[in-house]
Amino acid sequence: MKFRKARRTVMNTFFLIGMVILTLIPNRSPGQELTAEAILARIDDNMVYESAYSEVDMTITIGKRVIKKELVSYAEGIEKSFVEFLSPARDRGTKMLKVGKVLKIYFPSAERVMRLSGHMLKQSMMGSDFSYEDMMETAEELEKEYQVKLLGEELLNDTPCYVLELESRDERKTYFFRKIWVDKEKFIGLKAEFSAKSGKLLKVMIVGDIQSFQNRYYPTRVVMEDKLRKNSKTEMVVKKIQFDAPIPEGTFTERNLMRR
Repeated sequence: MKFRKARRTVMNTFFLIGMVILTLIPNRSPGQELTAEAILARIDDNMVYESAYSEVDMTITIGKRVIKKELVSYAEGIEKSFVEFLSPARDRGTKMLKVGKVLKIYFPSAERVMRLSGHMLKQSMMGSDFSYEDMMETAEELEKEYQVKLLGEELLNDTPCYVLELESRDERKTYFFRKIWVDKEKFIGLKAEFSAKSGKLLKVMIVGDIQSFQNRYYPTRVVMEDKLRKNSKTEMVVKKIQFDAPIPEGTFTERNLMRR
């Protein structure tokens, strides 16, 4: 099954570390039959804007250890994203730049820029339950790489949901299966499970604190659990978000990565 092509002037998943894949808002007229394709065909509709700026708190919990980080993020379309960590002190000044499929990271302690590719993208992003690969995905790639079907309906925390399953066309894909619960009333993805081809559960992502911004719904909290790490989870909370925000000149450049 193929997804319908949609406009691509949207924020990519790098910007809010994976939220796009759960923010599914199809346009549906009364009486129109809802299918899996109808849900995912308009995956971009709720995310259409030229640019965005956000301020985010990240909390990583591993057993009894809790690590808090602060970051700011700029995005322009699906091609360009820039993230800078403000705290803690050991991470301050660490910056990441995504332009197209190229991801570069600057570590101030090493005073150099590193391009991430291949197996490095599967590594933990700044010690979190998200990988760099999670951050690189776009709705356009999901469209090409997965087949989708509607499994049925379920209650999720007393909320009626449609349940979708995405199956990869590529046997080498890390997340061969994705299962998504979509709120039947708001058409917001509330939960996703990511599994290997063997069926082994790899990660679980849950979003919450859905808010309305300029006539669009958007999750301001996301929790990711890496099931391969014991007692581990990462929570991202959006403190501030501005859509169609002005982007400072030179933001999406390697020079900006190294600027102090």
